[in-house]
Amino acid sequence: MTVPPPLQDLGREIPRLQELVREWLDLFPQAEGQGRHWFKVLSQVQAHAAEDLCRVAVVGAVKSGKSTAINALVGQDLLRRGAGILTAMITRVQPGEPQAVLQFKDWGEINGEINRALGLLPSSRLKERAAPFDLRRAEDRDLLTQVLSDAEVENLWGEGSLDPNYLLLKSYLEGYGLVQEILASSGNLTLKGSALARHGEMVTREATAVFLKDALLTVPFPWEAGGMELGDCQGSDSPIPQHLAQVLAYLVKSDLVLYVVSSRVGLRQADFQFLRELKRMGLLPHIFFLLNLDLGEHSSLAEAARLRDRVVQELAMWQPDPRIYAFSALQLLLERRRTKGEGLDPREAALLSVWEVVPESSAYSRKEAARFEEHLKAAVRDLRTRRLAGGTLAQVLMAVRGLREQAELTRDFLGQDLGAIQEMQRRLEGRQQPLKATLASLHQTLEGAGSRLKKVLRDRVTSLMDTHRGQVGAALVGFIRNYEPEWDRLAPPEAAAAQFRSALYKLFQDLVTELDRYVSAEVNVVVVEFVQAQEEWLRQELSRVGAPLLLSLQESLTLYYREMAELGLAAAPPALETGRPLRPPDLDLPLFQLQTDPGWWLAGEVWVLSGVGFLSRAWEALKRRLKLAGETEPRRQVLKGLNRALKTIKKWLNEQVRMQLVDFGERLKFRFFFPLVERWLKEQEAALDDALGSLLTDLEGMAAAAHLEEEERAVRRRRLEELIPRVKGIEEKFSGKGGQGQMAPAPFPGPHPPTP
Repeated sequence: MTVPPPLQDLGREIPRLQELVREWLDLFPQAEGQGRHWFKVLSQVQAHAAEDLCRVAVVGAVKSGKSTAINALVGQDLLRRGAGILTAMITRVQPGEPQAVLQFKDWGEINGEINRALGLLPSSRLKERAAPFDLRRAEDRDLLTQVLSDAEVENLWGEGSLDPNYLLLKSYLEGYGLVQEILASSGNLTLKGSALARHGEMVTREATAVFLKDALLTVPFPWEAGGMELGDCQGSDSPIPQHLAQVLAYLVKSDLVLYVVSSRVGLRQADFQFLRELKRMGLLPHIFFLLNLDLGEHSSLAEAARLRDRVVQELAMWQPDPRIYAFSALQLLLERRRTKGEGLDPREAALLSVWEVVPESSAYSRKEAARFEEHLKAAVRDLRTRRLAGGTLAQVLMAVRGLREQAELTRDFLGQDLGAIQEMQRRLEGRQQPLKATLASLHQTLEGAGSRLKKVLRDRVTSLMDTHRGQVGAALVGFIRNYEPEWDRLAPPEAAAAQFRSALYKLFQDLVTELDRYVSAEVNVVVVEFVQAQEEWLRQELSRVGAPLLLSLQESLTLYYREMAELGLAAAPPALETGRPLRPPDLDLPLFQLQTDPGWWLAGEVWVLSGVGFLSRAWEALKRRLKLAGETEPRRQVLKGLNRALKTIKKWLNEQVRMQLVDFGERLKFRFFFPLVERWLKEQEAALDDALGSLLTDLEGMAAAAHLEEEERAVRRRRLEELIPRVKGIEEKFSGKGGQGQMAPAPFPGPHPPTP
């Protein structure tokens, strides 16, 4: 992928501009303040361009081929396929020197998950326990081992090794010895060289994957991909709610989405549910759909084409003319590896041979893969160019224009006598004063607006979290109130009172799991919609507040340029714009996560309030007196007890929701919205400060030039005559007058696939 022309020009031309500023300062050291300003602006632009990142989230159902698609794009078997079901993290892949940086969870997160999974576990070993589990304590690990052993004997987890709670607890126990040294030090592990391959084992092995929070891989790409990140997301149909929460958190920061669909399965109900969530987040126009062809499953190209057409029709209700590409990610990966000279194992070589039996399908797959990569590169280039044009490039243009205009004006100054120079200085200084005064008024106005905007946002967040009427708070309380468990699964016909505690554990875990799923799939999507709406409102308010003063600034700048024209420098004033503010990349949107560690006291309270202990003893006594052996009454007693227990659990959950909504609302206000308001206000002020600072002539430098000897003036005029065309050439390139570097954004690639 070639770097977008503006970005490419920035990387090459900014050092040239900085050198021209140095030449200017060599000629007029008295203008050091102006030079420092230009250097500051150019350094900021360099840093922004270097840090600008286009994130591409790779999503899709479990086993759809997401990891294979990323491996194909980077041309190597980087991501091991089939990551463990507990791996609730996004593996991020960026171009660079080969390296893996693994970030582990902190002990608060680890122990919180353990205590949540043990909530209401019917173990006699936990009855007397008052303190929460801490995996770092040897006695707690021993106790957890015994608890798991007892639960296995009692067949508490009917799903066996597939039960997420059982697998999580077992994995934490098994993996502790493998990661304890890492957690005791920095909590991060960096792998390079031959050790890089270890990251695959760390991610796919449950005992270590359960401890991981983030993975960043940097590897060389087979094409220029600077400023791009691929995010390998968990399956959108994963049964674990935390997976969807992680995917949603990454999607909030993503610019593009690559949605992988397996040709063997096609689109399913889970895909349509996920598409609804993507639509609500405003991401549908930014999706590339990859129909990942299994070339061995389709007998002809026509069959593959029919499948692609069917997927297009199914997607049409979500996105008219969806961008869809049909190719085999595995074929692309194997052929890229072979092109690099890497040996394929016999099975892989045999696959390529088999696929060539239908050469039309293989050729079509290659053509589609090439079309996809071309469009993906163009989309990344377009996004980065548009972001650059939104502010960064404008700062460069102001700086280069200011340097050129000041050089031209000073050149003309040097040809006049001292009296004329002093008169010109006086007139320009008079025109600069209104600009500086208006800019000061703008700063005061924006500062006052900040307090008002924060108050409105504070009230709106509080309303959102309100448990009676708020869109988030009331929804959560309503979900808990209306939740009904699967009673037949919890208390089958043969249920007896002795099974109450295990049924109670399943009741609690089922409710919490469904609540977590609701938070991930509904509540946090509402939060994202709310934040997006408030950001747009905030942009409009900032524009409305600053518009009158921006107009005054523009009028003052026009008068200043009119004065310069009368002095001999004919130039139209540039348009002052603040641009559309974007969410700062380092400001993460917090999402709601409900912490549901019940503590050991809740188990006892639920047990007492359910009445099952007393009722079961009374019922057994009554049966003995009446000599009854009924089979259904014990189940009725279990159901009554579970109903009472459910009320207690719901009451506890409602209390937890209320407290945690208050805390989340405070985080949303003080860690997101308020910093966002302050950052955007400062950005507006800084943008205008930088623009005017770049354009307004440094009068001290001009005054110093006025006192030079005639011969020295002539020398400096000649050097300015040489400098000005060089500055002008860079200015024309960035302003679009120089041909190749023009700023008109490239058109977005068309969505229609070619007819096979």
